Amino acid sequence: MRLDPAARAWLESRLGSAPVEVFFEASSMSDVRGVRLADGRRVAVKRRDGGARLTIVARAHRAAVAAGIDAPALLAGPDALGDDAWLTAEAWRPEGALAPHGDAPTAYAVLLARIVAALADVPADGLEPTPWLHYDHDDPRRVWPPPGSDRWDPHRIEAELPPALASMAARARSRILACGLPPVLGHADLNALNVRWAGERAIVHDWDSIVARPEAVLLGTLALDHVAGPGAPAAADIPTGARVLAAYEAAAGRDLSAAEREVAWATSVWLACYNAAFEHLKGGPDAVTARILDDGAQRLALAGA
Repeated sequence: MRLDPAARAWLESRLGSAPVEVFFEASSMSDVRGVRLADGRRVAVKRRDGGARLTIVARAHRAAVAAGIDAPALLAGPDALGDDAWLTAEAWRPEGALAPHGDAPTAYAVLLARIVAALADVPADGLEPTPWLHYDHDDPRRVWPPPGSDRWDPHRIEAELPPALASMAARARSRILACGLPPVLGHADLNALNVRWAGERAIVHDWDSIVARPEAVLLGTLALDHVAGPGAPAAADIPTGARVLAAYEAAAGRDLSAAEREVAWATSVWLACYNAAFEHLKGGPDAVTARILDDGAQRLALAGA
């Protein structure tokens, strides 16, 4: 595993030490390399496109750290490398457990409330949505968001999906689009894929998942998806989701309005259907499909949809 010459030169120029070893490699929304520098530091080098979005993401990342959210320090970037590629370097932070001590719904709800408060004054004009929350696309031919590639497009296999998935997603999408709630900035992928826990203290990774969406949308996303983890598709049941909503109200110091509560439940349906469609794209139904086919009607009733 290697860094290309341009990335090597960028890293030495920005951090003042040459890379001597690549000890980790992964690709998802970003190409990530764990790199040891000649001075002994270990850093995460991320390469991806989306310069305009990354500028906002970096601003949010640094604001969260300044507000006391524990996260890998953003050491350099985002800087353009050419060919639409952008680089950042973060401190390497591998420590922490997959689950918090104590009650996970409460711990995650408190974390989201802290992040939303920390990012309240960060400018986010022009921030494009993450794919899984791109419910406000303008293509009338499809329910699902525009895909990153044909391979990962649920629309391509819609005829093979359980018919209820597209139907429930469409009803949930209509409820979210009708809400008229203002956007806030927050992290839209808080779960064991991106959060590690040192006791009750969260270490938050993947700041590329920053979005500007209504608070209720962020909360509905968390209520469903905080149980996800590496290699383990999962969706929280309705009672667990309700605990997240209640814990968030306590952490934020306010009650959700009836409309916010409905939008949170609608978001849980939208995201569950989207994730279920991706289970089929990856080879077949799994835990999320089973969950939403079992309780989707009840979620839609809670959403007023």
